[in-house]
Amino acid sequence: MKMKTEKISIEIEMLESFSKQGESYTNDTGSFGWRNPIRQDTGPILVDITSKTSPKRVLEIGTAHGLSTLYLVCGLKKELNPVIDTIEFDGQVAESTQQRMSQLEVPVKVHHGEAMEIIDQLTGSYDLVFFDAQKNHYFKQLKSLISKGLIGKGSVILADNVIDRQTECQPFLDWFTENDICHEIIPTECGLLFAQL
Repeated sequence: MKMKTEKISIEIEMLESFSKQGESYTNDTGSFGWRNPIRQDTGPILVDITSKTSPKRVLEIGTAHGLSTLYLVCGLKKELNPVIDTIEFDGQVAESTQQRMSQLEVPVKVHHGEAMEIIDQLTGSYDLVFFDAQKNHYFKQLKSLISKGLIGKGSVILADNVIDRQTECQPFLDWFTENDICHEIIPTECGLLFAQL
């Protein structure tokens, strides 16, 4: 039984109505960032891949208001008792998104902070990781996840914006080629990498 309910669908529809042009922000430490939601063609693919790979533990890097998080939730299988850890840089957004997830009663924990610092605090291992924060940080985040043993053989890797922000993602993309990791770039509006280690 998948975790797709009418309440989640209504919330996704509301979040899909947000501007796809993104928004700039300053977090509580004064650092600037840019928040850009996934495009409408990406959500159903996240559901499909999550459903087919049946992860028990999911890590998302780049939560924003939780649109992609809820698509990931829709693909989870309830009988596996899955959990999603997701990382958001902006404190106010992290808090409001955690409230949203709690109200929907979905197994999501929003971690507030800089991704590399949060990754350093995580334990266990993840079956699926979705990269969707700063594109030029994908590579160092991937290396950190591997070195800490948070991902390994069999882990599914998804990464958004690998076509429209390819230059920033290039070291990350090169790693898959150089290490002979089978991967595919799905031609969504922004480009979605799918790989399994």
